[in-house]
Amino acid sequence: AEGGITTEYMYRVPAPTCSILYKTCPPRPGEWDVITLFVQPLAEDLCDVWPWMALFDDETPMTDLIHFQQTIFVQDRSILENQIPRLLPLDPGMEIPTRADLTSVAYRRWLKRHGYTYGAQL
Repeated sequence: AEGGITTEYMYRVPAPTCSILYKTCPPRPGEWDVITLFVQPLAEDLCDVWPWMALFDDETPMTDLIHFQQTIFVQDRSILENQIPRLLPLDPGMEIPTRADLTSVAYRRWLKRHGYTYGAQL
């Protein structure tokens, strides 16, 4: 991304295997871009992740949009694959999250609130 813009974010975790990020779309006030991650558990410490995007962008070539999102996903993937402990900590005191971790924080709170422990460390 080039230049600076102000963007609002809204996070939603509708199910244990799905997280949704809504981003305001500055070129279209009142509209939101949507990025969703669907997680397919393969084992307690292994999963496949399937991204889905709905973006208001009629100018950027599709390949550039995909490349940009893949760059972000690859950065996140590296962090997640090297996470220690491998199981997801649900105790908020086990980590110090940053603003970029808000989706993860929302997800962990959702899991804990609903009593999910598969793949998690309590």
